Amino acid sequence: MVAISKRHGAAWRGPAIISFLFGVVLATLLNFGFFFESSSSSCYTESLISIPAPSYLEEGIRHKDTQMETSVIPSSNSQRDFLAIGKKHGTDKVEGHVNLPGCLEDPEKCLRKGVQKKKCGPWGHFYDTIYQSRLGPYSTDDVEPFQFLEIGFYTGSGYDTYVEFMPNAELHSMEIACIEHGPREEGKWPWDNSAEKNPNYKQYLNAKRLHCGDASDVSFLHKIWMTEMKHPDAPPLKVVVDDGAHLASHMAQSVFFWFPRIEPGGLMIVEDIQPIQEANQFKSQFLPQIMNDLHFCGDPKFPEQPCFPTLQPLLASIHCEMHICIFERNQEPAMELNITDSTMPKGALDLMSCKALSNKKDRLKDTDSNTAGKEHTRHHDGCRFPNSQRSSQRKDASSTIS
Repeated sequence: MVAISKRHGAAWRGPAIISFLFGVVLATLLNFGFFFESSSSSCYTESLISIPAPSYLEEGIRHKDTQMETSVIPSSNSQRDFLAIGKKHGTDKVEGHVNLPGCLEDPEKCLRKGVQKKKCGPWGHFYDTIYQSRLGPYSTDDVEPFQFLEIGFYTGSGYDTYVEFMPNAELHSMEIACIEHGPREEGKWPWDNSAEKNPNYKQYLNAKRLHCGDASDVSFLHKIWMTEMKHPDAPPLKVVVDDGAHLASHMAQSVFFWFPRIEPGGLMIVEDIQPIQEANQFKSQFLPQIMNDLHFCGDPKFPEQPCFPTLQPLLASIHCEMHICIFERNQEPAMELNITDSTMPKGALDLMSCKALSNKKDRLKDTDSNTAGKEHTRHHDGCRFPNSQRSSQRKDASSTIS
């Protein structure tokens, strides 16, 4: 061991202690700086993660993930493609897509020539968009069983589309052409039976899914509903589609009978609301009345009544696309009305028979006459303006119209 004198030891310990302290301070500063940098980076990263992505990005990501998943393993909640299935079965509900290109190329191939709206030219419709959006949820494998009624089987191309599109549905259809052949005045059908052209015609009849009769006859509707559809183990009636005679009275009758019987959240669909003489009154007379009822509040300040008392309390929404409308049920329970209340009222196709609408017209007349009869001045902050200044002061002037 080397002996170190106290003098030399003291001299050595001084610089050593200073070096040691300097190292500690330097290390502390470096560590603090590293910690600060790491902490700030961590906070910044965390703040970025906590910022929600814009909704359109989230939708895009989810949509992309869904596409990737369904392309590998089909999900039980995947919706079927109404357009593809409709084309497969040749239903006119989507035939507009098939015939539009030829119509645009050669106007002579158009059903309606010279129309301003190009989609009105070809034969067939474009119902796939509204059906996919509103019936798509009913097309999944995991949807609960439900009941579906079509009015107007014809050759069954639409019905077969529904069968494949909604495999969990208990489907029913009504058709007048398959009743007994004979004179119409005897309640029979003098023309061809279009329904028997369907290869599954006998099968649908035997299964009591195809019901032959006049779907505008309330007695027939009530009979089929009570004996063939409303059986003890029947699933809830969720969707009714009117694609029958395209007569305004028949279309309205379908709504009055079936809408109250549809379960909460269900849909009443009416097709072929198109500019043809047979259906025009549904568009011009029925729709304005039920639209009035959609916005009815029963405010005591405005003593008016709904146009259709059996429909208004059950109506949640009305959604229309070209030549088709969907009336959505609210959450009120389904109702079993008697025959009288299930029958289309007389004024259903005459909007002026609805007091709510006719009163509005009368009130407008009264308002005009009352305004004209009052002194031709308006008050604003205690000042009086002559008629010549009304237009310029209209935004500021206050007035009461009784």
